[in-house]
Amino acid sequence: MAARVRLAMAPLALAGCYASSVVAPQDRAVAEDLPAAAWRPATAADLDGLFTSARIAGDAALSLRFCAYVFAAGGRYTGAALVDGDDGPAFQTLSGRWALGEGGLRLDDAPPARCEAAAGWLRLTTGDGSLLLHRERR
Repeated sequence: MAARVRLAMAPLALAGCYASSVVAPQDRAVAEDLPAAAWRPATAADLDGLFTSARIAGDAALSLRFCAYVFAAGGRYTGAALVDGDDGPAFQTLSGRWALGEGGLRLDDAPPARCEAAAGWLRLTTGDGSLLLHRERR
């Protein structure tokens, strides 16, 4: 169940070491700080497609390194997450049904996550943390 919740956080930064350098904000691959006005409640149309994690924050980042989701217009989804487990990193997969309502995005029977959209981005937030997802081009 804990793995399902972590993946549903999807319910969530890639670990690693990087050389010290300074990159101008406009040259960064991830838009760290989108203007507050850019975010709005997500609609079902915002969820259609493949999304990969760009930033994982909060408690979810303690064990979740990376995740990817495919949301289909008919309400189906599938996802994969790279999580740190007792035996080391492992991919876990999950498939099921999604629904978007007043409470946010619900994957199967998991509690809803607040779901916001901006051009090419989704932001999911729960009490355990937040997940910034980027839409991948087809």
